[in-house]
Amino acid sequence: MNRYKDKWVVSEPKQIPYGFPKRTLGEKVRKVFNTILAFMAYRCPINRWRVKLHRWRGVNIGENVYIGMYCVLDNFAPEYIYIEDNVNINAGTMILTHFNPDPRFKNLFVAEIRPVVISELAMVSVRCTILPGVNIGKYAFVSAGCVVEKNVPAYHLLQQKADVHLVNIEKFVKNK
Repeated sequence: MNRYKDKWVVSEPKQIPYGFPKRTLGEKVRKVFNTILAFMAYRCPINRWRVKLHRWRGVNIGENVYIGMYCVLDNFAPEYIYIEDNVNINAGTMILTHFNPDPRFKNLFVAEIRPVVISELAMVSVRCTILPGVNIGKYAFVSAGCVVEKNVPAYHLLQQKADVHLVNIEKFVKNK
């Protein structure tokens, strides 16, 4: 059993102020500290250090987790990210936990923070974007380049394919 996971209680979604909320001095210092750690983790060549840097930021990370280089884990509320044991998150993936639109859009959207949970033995392929409130189930696989906006059930593959249409242009080129 994971020494970290035993202490986890998944946070409830909560509304936040629109735009740029006022912060106390302590919150401003924490934001700067998180930004420095996130920048270091983004380019760090050693996985063990990347994981440790993200844990220091407040991300809940289990055992034997791989986080690839150039991954962006939300800077506003990293404590809302839960990554269980034996998860692979490959290079260039972005995990977001908040949506905070400009105040002029408050009639259209709700500014909120929602947790993201990636269950054990799941794999997120390269350049994926995981939006707030998503749960990725056990043994789930998210294919390269996906934008995940809904939950992925356990033992499922999420793949977004655009239909590729090949057109033979040989006859157009040879006539010229």
